Amino acid sequence: MSSEALPSRPSLDQLRRRAKELRDAARSGDPAALGRITGHGPGAGRGPVTLAVAQLAIAREHGYPSWPQLVAEVQARTAEAGQRADEFLAASIGDWTGRAVRMLDRDPWLAGYDIRTAIVLGDAARVRTVLARDPGLATRPDDRTGWMALHAACASRWHRLDPARAGGLTEVARLLLDAGADPAVTAPPFARPGEPGRQWSPLLCAVAGEPNPAITRLLLDHGARPDDNVLYLAAFDAGHECLQLVLPYAPDITATTALSAPISTGDITGVRLMLEAGADPNHLLDAGLLGSSHEQSPPVPPLSAAIKLEAGPELAGLLLDYGAATDVPGPDGRTPYQQAARTGQDQVAELLARHGASTVLSPADEFLAACRRADRAAATAVLAATPDLAAQLSAEDHRILTDAADHGDTEAVGLMLDLGFPPGTRSEQDDGATALHRAAGAGSTSTVRLLLDRGADIEARDTTWDSTPLEWAMVGSGMRLGHDPHPDWPGTIGVLLDAGASTSGITLSPDDPKPPSPEVAALLRARGIPEHDSTTPGG
Repeated sequence: MSSEALPSRPSLDQLRRRAKELRDAARSGDPAALGRITGHGPGAGRGPVTLAVAQLAIAREHGYPSWPQLVAEVQARTAEAGQRADEFLAASIGDWTGRAVRMLDRDPWLAGYDIRTAIVLGDAARVRTVLARDPGLATRPDDRTGWMALHAACASRWHRLDPARAGGLTEVARLLLDAGADPAVTAPPFARPGEPGRQWSPLLCAVAGEPNPAITRLLLDHGARPDDNVLYLAAFDAGHECLQLVLPYAPDITATTALSAPISTGDITGVRLMLEAGADPNHLLDAGLLGSSHEQSPPVPPLSAAIKLEAGPELAGLLLDYGAATDVPGPDGRTPYQQAARTGQDQVAELLARHGASTVLSPADEFLAACRRADRAAATAVLAATPDLAAQLSAEDHRILTDAADHGDTEAVGLMLDLGFPPGTRSEQDDGATALHRAAGAGSTSTVRLLLDRGADIEARDTTWDSTPLEWAMVGSGMRLGHDPHPDWPGTIGVLLDAGASTSGITLSPDDPKPPSPEVAALLRARGIPEHDSTTPGG
């Protein structure tokens, strides 16, 4: 007798019910039922038809030699389905690669798996039905994540992944609030209950990741109020809609550190919105929020942060117009003018001078400024006037080399190498990247070639992500890292591969949160880099 394949999501209760029905039918003398019983082994139809005999028949009809083996398979598949659902929920909330869409396309049953998947997908009809039967859903935390249903609705990315679901998500949030969900309740980071760190409110969920203005407005109408974390994350959205919604409800943003967000992304509009709302342009900012990987890094004045991050003269001018102090030194003890001069930001330096900033430069500042301009004559003149200057330069001074590499200033990099800068110089105050990392990430082919010719370590790893220059080039191509005005990431990667860069452990995956550009991905495939798709069960 041919076997009946198990469905992708078998139900053990249904199989048990089918076994009882088969037993009862056989006992009543049903010929078809008796035929099914006797068709599965010698003696199967002799004596009274017990439940065990019927279960054996059901198991063998599905290709399993015994009922316990069928049960074990069903339980394994059920556990796998639960794991897939958990992965789908995590992707719907915390993944920005579109993995949730790919998972749902592969396994449409995820949409109806349980009430959690209904919530993140904005299935308002189903949520309404379940709330009518179980009102406690609105106020009961999930025992696996510690999140309330409202957190999941607010954090879901499906309003962007599939705009047709946006209205449903807003309605789900409204249903939960009307059923008693607290708009101010906090929870630990998703899927990491018990870990220390930022506590997540529904409002924080709504403005983070893929900001949801409709739900943000709904929460504010129900009494939710933003704190500094909400302002900070809302300020990362280039559309600024959520930031504009929450700013009027902020109790006092004079001392906000949320300016870190738009300054770190060079977002002039975001900075202007915060300054207009009353943010203090001189309030010190948390270095960690500005990208520093060092936990003990001192706080940074906004103007110094803008110059360090090379946010540009327009953003620096905006801070100055709102009263940023011109001569307050940064954590390194240098004034904004000295910072700008030594990093080649001539327009910013001129702007500061027009605002009355001190233009005093030390010999080291003058030397490094000349190096960044690739002005060999000026640099050697400073060295001639201060013979011991080269020996006095600190590791932070040498960091100018990595800055020039990040801009693809091959001539400046060559000058500094000629003047004794170590080719392995690292930006220790940031991520521990070498000049080669920076040039590779910026897609500066000529600078990468120069550094390799001058002895830079092709397999060096940064101290933050433990990544090689090749990996920086891959990420850089997708995120458009660096400041090279004419980047060529495929050319850069070709130079690195031709020079012997290791590809061990490198794979291509649609789930990569920092994928390479399509052009670079095609190049890597042609070079034999394997692909991996974790949306495949077991992948």
